[in-house]
Amino acid sequence: MRPPRMRVALFGRSSAGINLAGEMARAGHEIVEISNPAELSSFEALIIAVGDARLDAAVELLEPHVHRGLIAVHTCLSRGVQVLDPLETRGCVVAALAPIVSGRWAATTLDELGETIVELIAGEFHADVLALSDAERAPFAARVYYADMLHRLQVPAAREAEFFAPTEEWPPVGSDFDSQEAIAAYRGATDPGLRRSYVEVARRLGEVDGREELEMWALQEESR
Repeated sequence: MRPPRMRVALFGRSSAGINLAGEMARAGHEIVEISNPAELSSFEALIIAVGDARLDAAVELLEPHVHRGLIAVHTCLSRGVQVLDPLETRGCVVAALAPIVSGRWAATTLDELGETIVELIAGEFHADVLALSDAERAPFAARVYYADMLHRLQVPAAREAEFFAPTEEWPPVGSDFDSQEAIAAYRGATDPGLRRSYVEVARRLGEVDGREELEMWALQEESR
């Protein structure tokens, strides 16, 4: 028996959030983009589709308008579920659910109810769910964004060398690469060698891909 279809509010436009909204829409849920949190009373679920830098402010904005039983999910890979504590104390079921690569998602929940709901949601689009604690998410996000940046450099390098380009598609985090999220994920890189390489790779990707924000950040980090 198919679980009940939900009316889901999409707050924000991050690529990861849009990714989740698209998967849930294909599973039959009604997705409605909202800009006014006061509209939340008519929804059963909420996707908080903002990046690391805006997540705390978004939670603060949403908190007065949520209601008991609302399923509230954020899609930022580098952040755990504790950032949603203000919503949980108002009766929401909270979770962090973020795409990693095609078909694989990272999930963090507070309790068995949240875990069950995430499994049901992800199961509807046949996702492989990797359970992470809050403490594990930042280091994991750093490794994922590092791998993604390396791959994005590998393809043009192979073409420039007139070598074969890899044929296996590497789906990025979300549906597009977000420079701000890659910068935020850097704080999870605690190994000195990884930190050095992360900055070098980010600088080169910024040069090759015309991502000035990423390149300038990397240059500043290298000068410290």
